[in-house]
Amino acid sequence: MKLAIYAITVNGAKQAQRLKRALPYADVFVSEVGINECEFAQPLAFPLSGFVEEKFSQYDGHIFVFASGIVSRVIAPLLGDKRTDPAVVCLDEQAKFAISLLSGHRGGANELTERVAYIVKATPVVTTASDVSESVSVDMLGAPFGWYLDPQTENAITPVSAAVVNEQPVAIIQQAGEKGWWKYDKRMPAHLICHDSLDAFNADDYQGAILISDEKRIEIGKWHNKLVLWHPKSIVLGIGCDRNTPVSVLKAGLESFSDEFNISLESVYGLASIDLKADETGIIELAEENQWPYQTYAPQVLDNVKGIEKPSDYVKKVTGSCSVAEAAALKLSNTEKLIVAKWAFKQDGFNMTLACCRRAFSEPLAWQNRKNWLGKNKHGSHGRHGMTDQPGEAQHQATPVKVNAYGNEVVEGYQCKPKHPDLNRPMLYHRHHILVCEGGRCAKAGSKNLGHELRGLLKEMGLASGSKRIKVSRTMCAGACRNRSTMVIYQRDASEAAAVNNALWLRNIETLSETQWRELFQALANDKPITQVLDSDYFAPIAAPSGDEQ
Repeated sequence: MKLAIYAITVNGAKQAQRLKRALPYADVFVSEVGINECEFAQPLAFPLSGFVEEKFSQYDGHIFVFASGIVSRVIAPLLGDKRTDPAVVCLDEQAKFAISLLSGHRGGANELTERVAYIVKATPVVTTASDVSESVSVDMLGAPFGWYLDPQTENAITPVSAAVVNEQPVAIIQQAGEKGWWKYDKRMPAHLICHDSLDAFNADDYQGAILISDEKRIEIGKWHNKLVLWHPKSIVLGIGCDRNTPVSVLKAGLESFSDEFNISLESVYGLASIDLKADETGIIELAEENQWPYQTYAPQVLDNVKGIEKPSDYVKKVTGSCSVAEAAALKLSNTEKLIVAKWAFKQDGFNMTLACCRRAFSEPLAWQNRKNWLGKNKHGSHGRHGMTDQPGEAQHQATPVKVNAYGNEVVEGYQCKPKHPDLNRPMLYHRHHILVCEGGRCAKAGSKNLGHELRGLLKEMGLASGSKRIKVSRTMCAGACRNRSTMVIYQRDASEAAAVNNALWLRNIETLSETQWRELFQALANDKPITQVLDSDYFAPIAAPSGDEQ
């Protein structure tokens, strides 16, 4: 981000100097009265309006260290469109407040304001509704990941943003891409509902939608003018071609491939091929023009990739690998599944092949469960929020009575505390007992309420009761905060069976995805060592007893 900093007073120049030290690549312009207070400053000439007009379009962001009223009058005649206007931040000369004045979202002024405030220890002032309410930012959702905002849905940004901040029903459909776009350490507002299919929603029941998809052609239908489309960088293309194939042929092949398989080229993350093509000028030019990373691999690496669908003895003889396009795509995407197997294209006597994979993304279970999923009640009773499993239909029936594993009615506000406890009833049998730390710094790392989420997952898997029951208990601080979120597993009946998973301490459990938790629980149920399903980084080492150390 190319920045300019302006100051017109002595104190303002001092603040500009502080900013310059933290933002060394910014250009600083200071009036004559304060020029000596700021090293490397350039002269600022009056009238101010003319000076700023000359610089306004040359920078991505402007930081003005003087009154917001002056800034407003100076930049007012220069404003064009929120999609192109630069970010403007106003800082008072005493560094008490940093104000996001213009292009808070699209221009990045909100983030710049936070940065400026941090540098000079000021209070950041951000008035964008979705930011101050800690909700979804429709027009910036994918920006941190490099996603492409489809210009065809620009007109829908304003009404969908209004629906978000006015707490009207908005659908968020994600078919591909990074999943960590919900950045707040709290539950998503109840009016935002997530799913992986647009067809799951009735457009008439929602005031807006955000679609994250790598498809080129999407049937919007009734969502016209109330759907915002983001293309994530989720597609990896494996490519092969004849030596010296012109870039024009490669482009034609890409367009044909995109049309035939309904894949958006805006969602391409990168290209991959064999080392023999590391210097292929056409591919290099294509990658540079689109700012795509281009990675090549040795033949022996590609030959051992899993998931190849169309191996070729001829290709093996010529290149040393049984596959180029397919194997390269699989390797770069770090998956074992092709979306499109080897596809051939020929033009002007030149041949090229393409294969396609989709990058796989997961998210920790704790993050996933902060979102609201269609058909899953995450905010208490359905009736409280006017929601049912069928979107748009209000549910007016009474909230069902909640019972615990014994079948006893529980106290309101609790998950398992019985209203009428039987003090003589024994504890339920459990094969494994997991103690999850939810105290101290662990909670900040994502383990807060994790125990409850794990109980729900065990119930879904059928492991919350019976001979293989896994019991989960939440603890306060376990005294192992350096390991972030921790848990320990204890196994019963060690005398009757090999205690393969007894007294194991795990760390960084806040990063485990739902798939990883399922694999861990299934391993426990089957008496399979969990060391076979989790990386060694998840296991906390335990020191030897005092006096036994070597």
